[in-house]
Amino acid sequence: MKKKSLFLVLTLVSSQQGSFKKYDNLIRKILNKYNIKVKNSNKLAPFVKDFFFLVENKDLIKELNKIFNKKEFLEVDICVQETEKRRKKIIACDMDMTAIKEETINMIGDRILKNNKITNLTEKAMSGEMKFQNSIILRTKMLKGIIKSKVLNILKDIRFTPGIDAVIKTMNYHGYHTMLITGGYNLIAEYVGEKIGFKEVICNSLKIENNVITGKLDSEIIDKERKLKYFKKSILQNNLKSFETLAIGDGDNDIKMIRHASLGIAWKAYPKVREAADVCIENDLKSILYFQGYRKGDFLN
Repeated sequence: MKKKSLFLVLTLVSSQQGSFKKYDNLIRKILNKYNIKVKNSNKLAPFVKDFFFLVENKDLIKELNKIFNKKEFLEVDICVQETEKRRKKIIACDMDMTAIKEETINMIGDRILKNNKITNLTEKAMSGEMKFQNSIILRTKMLKGIIKSKVLNILKDIRFTPGIDAVIKTMNYHGYHTMLITGGYNLIAEYVGEKIGFKEVICNSLKIENNVITGKLDSEIIDKERKLKYFKKSILQNNLKSFETLAIGDGDNDIKMIRHASLGIAWKAYPKVREAADVCIENDLKSILYFQGYRKGDFLN
């Protein structure tokens, strides 16, 4: 019995003409090695292009993405997927070092506690060297006695990752579900979620008494298992199919939701996360929209 052909799309996202031409040629050479003929192509922006082609082996999606996830392609963002399944209806997005350019719990350690003990624990947790649950309990204990207003004072210095506004606003506009899901604290996550426009925020909640942090959490710990749990819950609540799901993050805490998503994306990520993801991107979060087939003119900012 003849295998059914799959119609795939490869999306190349570049920021300048030189790299666009370079990788356009390189992509064609790689596809040619697999005896893949590009049926047609389509520009989504001046330096963003879709290549459409047919294959009979679905495993080629993973194989090609593995090639394009290598360090030789760090200059551009590339994704290979089934054309008819590219549009996603839910995004689960990590906060620290993904939606924003800070590791916010480290900011608390650096600016309020004036030491790097928290930063060291964060690094161990995000790299997978230490269990997140153990790390967050220890880090939270270190915050005991800090006045709530001192943490809130940090909010003004949070830098949002370029492109995140466009991703969330565009997906919201189309009626899709947007989740900020983080092991960070509610004092920060709720602010970030509101500023960017996420429809749902899942985070760790600090126990506060008389406006002073107690050093304890007031809720279940949002670790990799809980991130996956709430991601699955939202998928069910929104009656979504598995191929309509997308997750993005950078640390060990994100691996399970990234693996569960139809399109799991590693953003400037640790090696373990890059290995777990379908696609690795390093340059622009707006690549998330291009991968789904949106044109530059479709973006909301």
